[in-house]
Amino acid sequence: MQKRGFGCLLLFALPFAAVGVGMGIWLGSTIITHLGMQGWEEVPAQIVRTELQASKGSKSTTYQVLAEYVYQYRGREYRGTAVGLYGGSDNIGSFHQDAHRELGEHQKTGRPFRCYVNPRQPAEAILYRNLRWEMVAFQSIFVLAFGGVGFGILIAGVLGYRKAKVEQALAAEHPAAPWMHRRDWAAGQVVYSAKKMAVIALACALFWNVISAPLWFLIPHEVIQKGNRLALLGLVFPLVGLGLAGWTIVSIMKWRKYGPSVFRMASVPGVIGGQLAGVISTSVKIKPDDGFRLMLNCIERRTTGSGKERNTTETIVWQDEQILARELLQSDPDRSAIPVQFPIPYDSRPTDGSTPNCQTIWRLEVASKEPGLDYGARFDVPVFKTPDSDPHFVLDRSAIAEYMAPSDPKRDLAEAGVLKTASLTGDGCRFVFPMGRNLGSAVGLSVFWLIWTGVIVLILHLKAPLLFTIAFGLVDVILFLVILDLWFYRSVIDVSPRGMTVTGGLFGVGSARWVEAANIAKFEAIRGMQSGEQVFYNLVITCRDGKRIKVGKRLPGNRLAETVLQQIAQSLGNPSLGPLTRRDRP
Repeated sequence: MQKRGFGCLLLFALPFAAVGVGMGIWLGSTIITHLGMQGWEEVPAQIVRTELQASKGSKSTTYQVLAEYVYQYRGREYRGTAVGLYGGSDNIGSFHQDAHRELGEHQKTGRPFRCYVNPRQPAEAILYRNLRWEMVAFQSIFVLAFGGVGFGILIAGVLGYRKAKVEQALAAEHPAAPWMHRRDWAAGQVVYSAKKMAVIALACALFWNVISAPLWFLIPHEVIQKGNRLALLGLVFPLVGLGLAGWTIVSIMKWRKYGPSVFRMASVPGVIGGQLAGVISTSVKIKPDDGFRLMLNCIERRTTGSGKERNTTETIVWQDEQILARELLQSDPDRSAIPVQFPIPYDSRPTDGSTPNCQTIWRLEVASKEPGLDYGARFDVPVFKTPDSDPHFVLDRSAIAEYMAPSDPKRDLAEAGVLKTASLTGDGCRFVFPMGRNLGSAVGLSVFWLIWTGVIVLILHLKAPLLFTIAFGLVDVILFLVILDLWFYRSVIDVSPRGMTVTGGLFGVGSARWVEAANIAKFEAIRGMQSGEQVFYNLVITCRDGKRIKVGKRLPGNRLAETVLQQIAQSLGNPSLGPLTRRDRP
C-alpha cells in the first residue's frame, strides 16, 4: 500500500514538475537569447507593413503584432518580420498594442525605425530585443508555483516514504507498544526546531507572493485607467502575501535566535491515569522575567472533504497549564532546562493516528516572554494507557514544587483582563469584565468580517443568484453580531457575603440580577469558544433551584477562569463552593 500510494503521489507530482521545468527552460532560453542580442548591431529600418491581430476566445482576447520591414546591412538589403523576443499572441501587458501603435506611426510618416541585426547572420534581425518583464513574471509564476509544488511533493513523498518504512519496521517489532512506532518517541527525545516552521513559512510566502505579484501591476491599471474601483478588492491577496512574508521573517529570526529545543521524557509514554514528566532542554540561555508557561493539550484533528474542499480543524478537548518561576540550570550561562510534570486524567483519550481523517494528538507547549522575539516550542508527545494507569492517581508535585510560580491572584486577574475593586456598599468586592478584553480574537474576526463583506460586495456587483447572496449575507450578519459582542460586551459582578448582583450586556447595559448567597449551589468554568490554540471559558453559577446564570465571558484558559471563580467565592465568604468544576469537551 505504501508503494502504491507513493506511485500515485509520483504520478500526481510529475505533471506539475514537468510544467515547471518546461517553463523554466523557456524562460532560461529567452534570457540567454536576450543576452546574446545585446551584441547585435543597431541599424535603421523602414516599416513596410504592420498589423495587430486579435484572437477572441470564450473568456479573453489575445493579441499579436505583426510587421514587415526593410533594412540595409553592409551594402545589402534585407527584409525582416521578427518583432519581439516572444512569438505568438498573448494578452499579458500591452506590449502588442503599444508596439503596433509605435510601428504604425513610423510607417505613416516614413521615418526609419531602429532594428538590431545579427552580424554573423545579417538576415536575422529583430525590432524589440528587450525582455518583457510582465512575461518574465508570468513565466516565473509557473516555474516557482508548478515546479515548487511538483518537486515539493516529490521530496516530501520520498521523505515520507522513508519515514513510513522505518515506522512500519518499528510497528512490526513492537506491535503492542504504539509509542515505540516513532524513533523519537522510542528514544524518549522529541525535538522541536523553528527551522521546520521557517521552511514552511518560506514556501507558503514564496508560493502566495509569486501567484499574487501580478496584481500589484494589474490592479492600478484597472483602477486608474479603467476606473474600476471594485478591483481594489483584489489587493487583499498581495496584502496577505505581505503578511506571509512577515511571518517568514519572524520564523527565520526565531530559528536563528533559539535553535532547537529537546523534550527528554522521564518515562515513555506519558501515562493516562498517571503523568507526563521530563525536561525541556534549550540551545541557548533563556531568562524570562515572568517565568515559563507550560501547556499540555489534547487535540482532536479532523479532516473533512477532499481535493479543493479538503479542510482540517484542530479542536482542543482537554487542556492544563502551569507557570514555572525558574528552571533547573540557573547558573548555566549557555542553556536552560525546564522541568515538566503534568497529571493526565484517567478518562482521557490516548494518542491515535491510525485514522488519518480523525486523529488524537497530545501536544506539550512552552513559552516565555523575551526581549525582542519571544521563546516558544511545541512537542507532539505519546500519551497512552499502560499497566501503570490508575483511575485514582494523584500527582506528587514535590519534585517540581520548588520551581512552580507561587499563586498570585492579582497577576492572574490582570492577565485575564478582570478588574477587582471594592464594592459600592463597602462590604464586598466588585469584579468588572471590561469591553474588548479579548483583543486578538476581536481584531482577527473583524479582519475576516471585512474580507467577507468585501466578497459580498463583489457578489452583488456580479449579480449572483439571490439565494447565494442571502446565504452569504446571513453569515455576514451573524459574524457582525459576534464581533459586537467581542468588542463591546461588558459585565459587572458586585459580591458580598449576602449574595451577588450580576449586570451584563453590550456596553454594560442590561438588567441587574440578584442572587442570594444561600441560593448558590456551585460555580463552573464552562468551555466556550476556541481561537487558534486558545480555549476560552465562561463563568456560570448554578442556583439550588437549577437556574443557571452566566456571570462572565471568555476567560482565556481554565487556570485564569478558576482563579476568578476562587476570588468570587472568597468574596462571598464561602470557599466551600469549590473545588471548582471545569467542563471540557468529552
